[in-house]
Amino acid sequence: MTMTDRKLFRAAVVIQEQSSRQRPVSDAIYLPEYSWNHLQQLRRNITRARERGWHLAAQSLLGTLADAGRSMQRELETSLRTLATHMRPRLPANASAIYQDLRALQGEFDKVEIDPTTHELTVTTDTIELEGVFLGEFQIKLNWTDIGQTSHPYRVVALDPNPAARREDVTHPHVQDEQLCEGDGRAAIAAALAESRFYDFFLLVNQVLHTYGQGSAYVELEAWDGTPCADCGTSVSDDERYDCNGCDSTYCSSCSSSCEGCNNSYCTSCLQACADCGCEYCSGCLKTCSVCHKRFCKECQENRVCTTCYEELHPKTEEPNNDSSTESPSETACLVG
Repeated sequence: MTMTDRKLFRAAVVIQEQSSRQRPVSDAIYLPEYSWNHLQQLRRNITRARERGWHLAAQSLLGTLADAGRSMQRELETSLRTLATHMRPRLPANASAIYQDLRALQGEFDKVEIDPTTHELTVTTDTIELEGVFLGEFQIKLNWTDIGQTSHPYRVVALDPNPAARREDVTHPHVQDEQLCEGDGRAAIAAALAESRFYDFFLLVNQVLHTYGQGSAYVELEAWDGTPCADCGTSVSDDERYDCNGCDSTYCSSCSSSCEGCNNSYCTSCLQACADCGCEYCSGCLKTCSVCHKRFCKECQENRVCTTCYEELHPKTEEPNNDSSTESPSETACLVG
């Protein structure tokens, strides 16, 4: 969508007037809050897995936690490096410079929108595909009145979302809840916003969206299309998934087991231990004892009565001693002698 020069200049004047009334950018100090919340969630998942005895799942999540921790460390280091940039007073935007940026954006992106009502300047990216994973087009929506007042005055909105299988809020390896993890580009993006260089800002964000940083993603691309385990949340590929025959949910190998009776796959919630031998069975392979009403497997019951109750109902009688030899050891010794 191409606007006339007159409309572009009017929009530039509006942006200049509204943005120049905002507080200096030094008021906004970035902290990696999203990454920290992600770490907290991973820790809760690990604790839950350990409490349930899912040691393999907990071990896998520990690796994910380590990667997420290193990613947050890089973000924090970047934040500290750019603190001086944030502390510099923001110069008032120049309407002529903004106008030139708007014209340049129209030459760079197929669709540029300016909405004075919502104070948003929006560009639409081309279709993004990273390592064979289709992610679609994104809108980068900058609220120019929020510059200097929040750490993220812009949103990244997926137009044709293909979110990660295990996290619906992640529409791009580096986008969660419409917030971009800028990574190493944070300093350059912050500087472009501080100096009202809108053309540079949108190009930088677009470049981050076209880049995949393995190890710093909210969800790695190799796990993008995997099915999440219904218990621990670990992404499971189609050839490694286990479908529970009881609840039809998908589980990983650590969160699924086999029934000792029929050998079908079940989740731990759909299996029950035999009250006698302790082996795990599905509901169809366990029968209720008609006396104690507990559940037992086929091997631990007889005629719908468990072994323990059967023995109590049919106690064994002690057979008489038919041994004719009643001699005492001393008498036997004498006879031998």
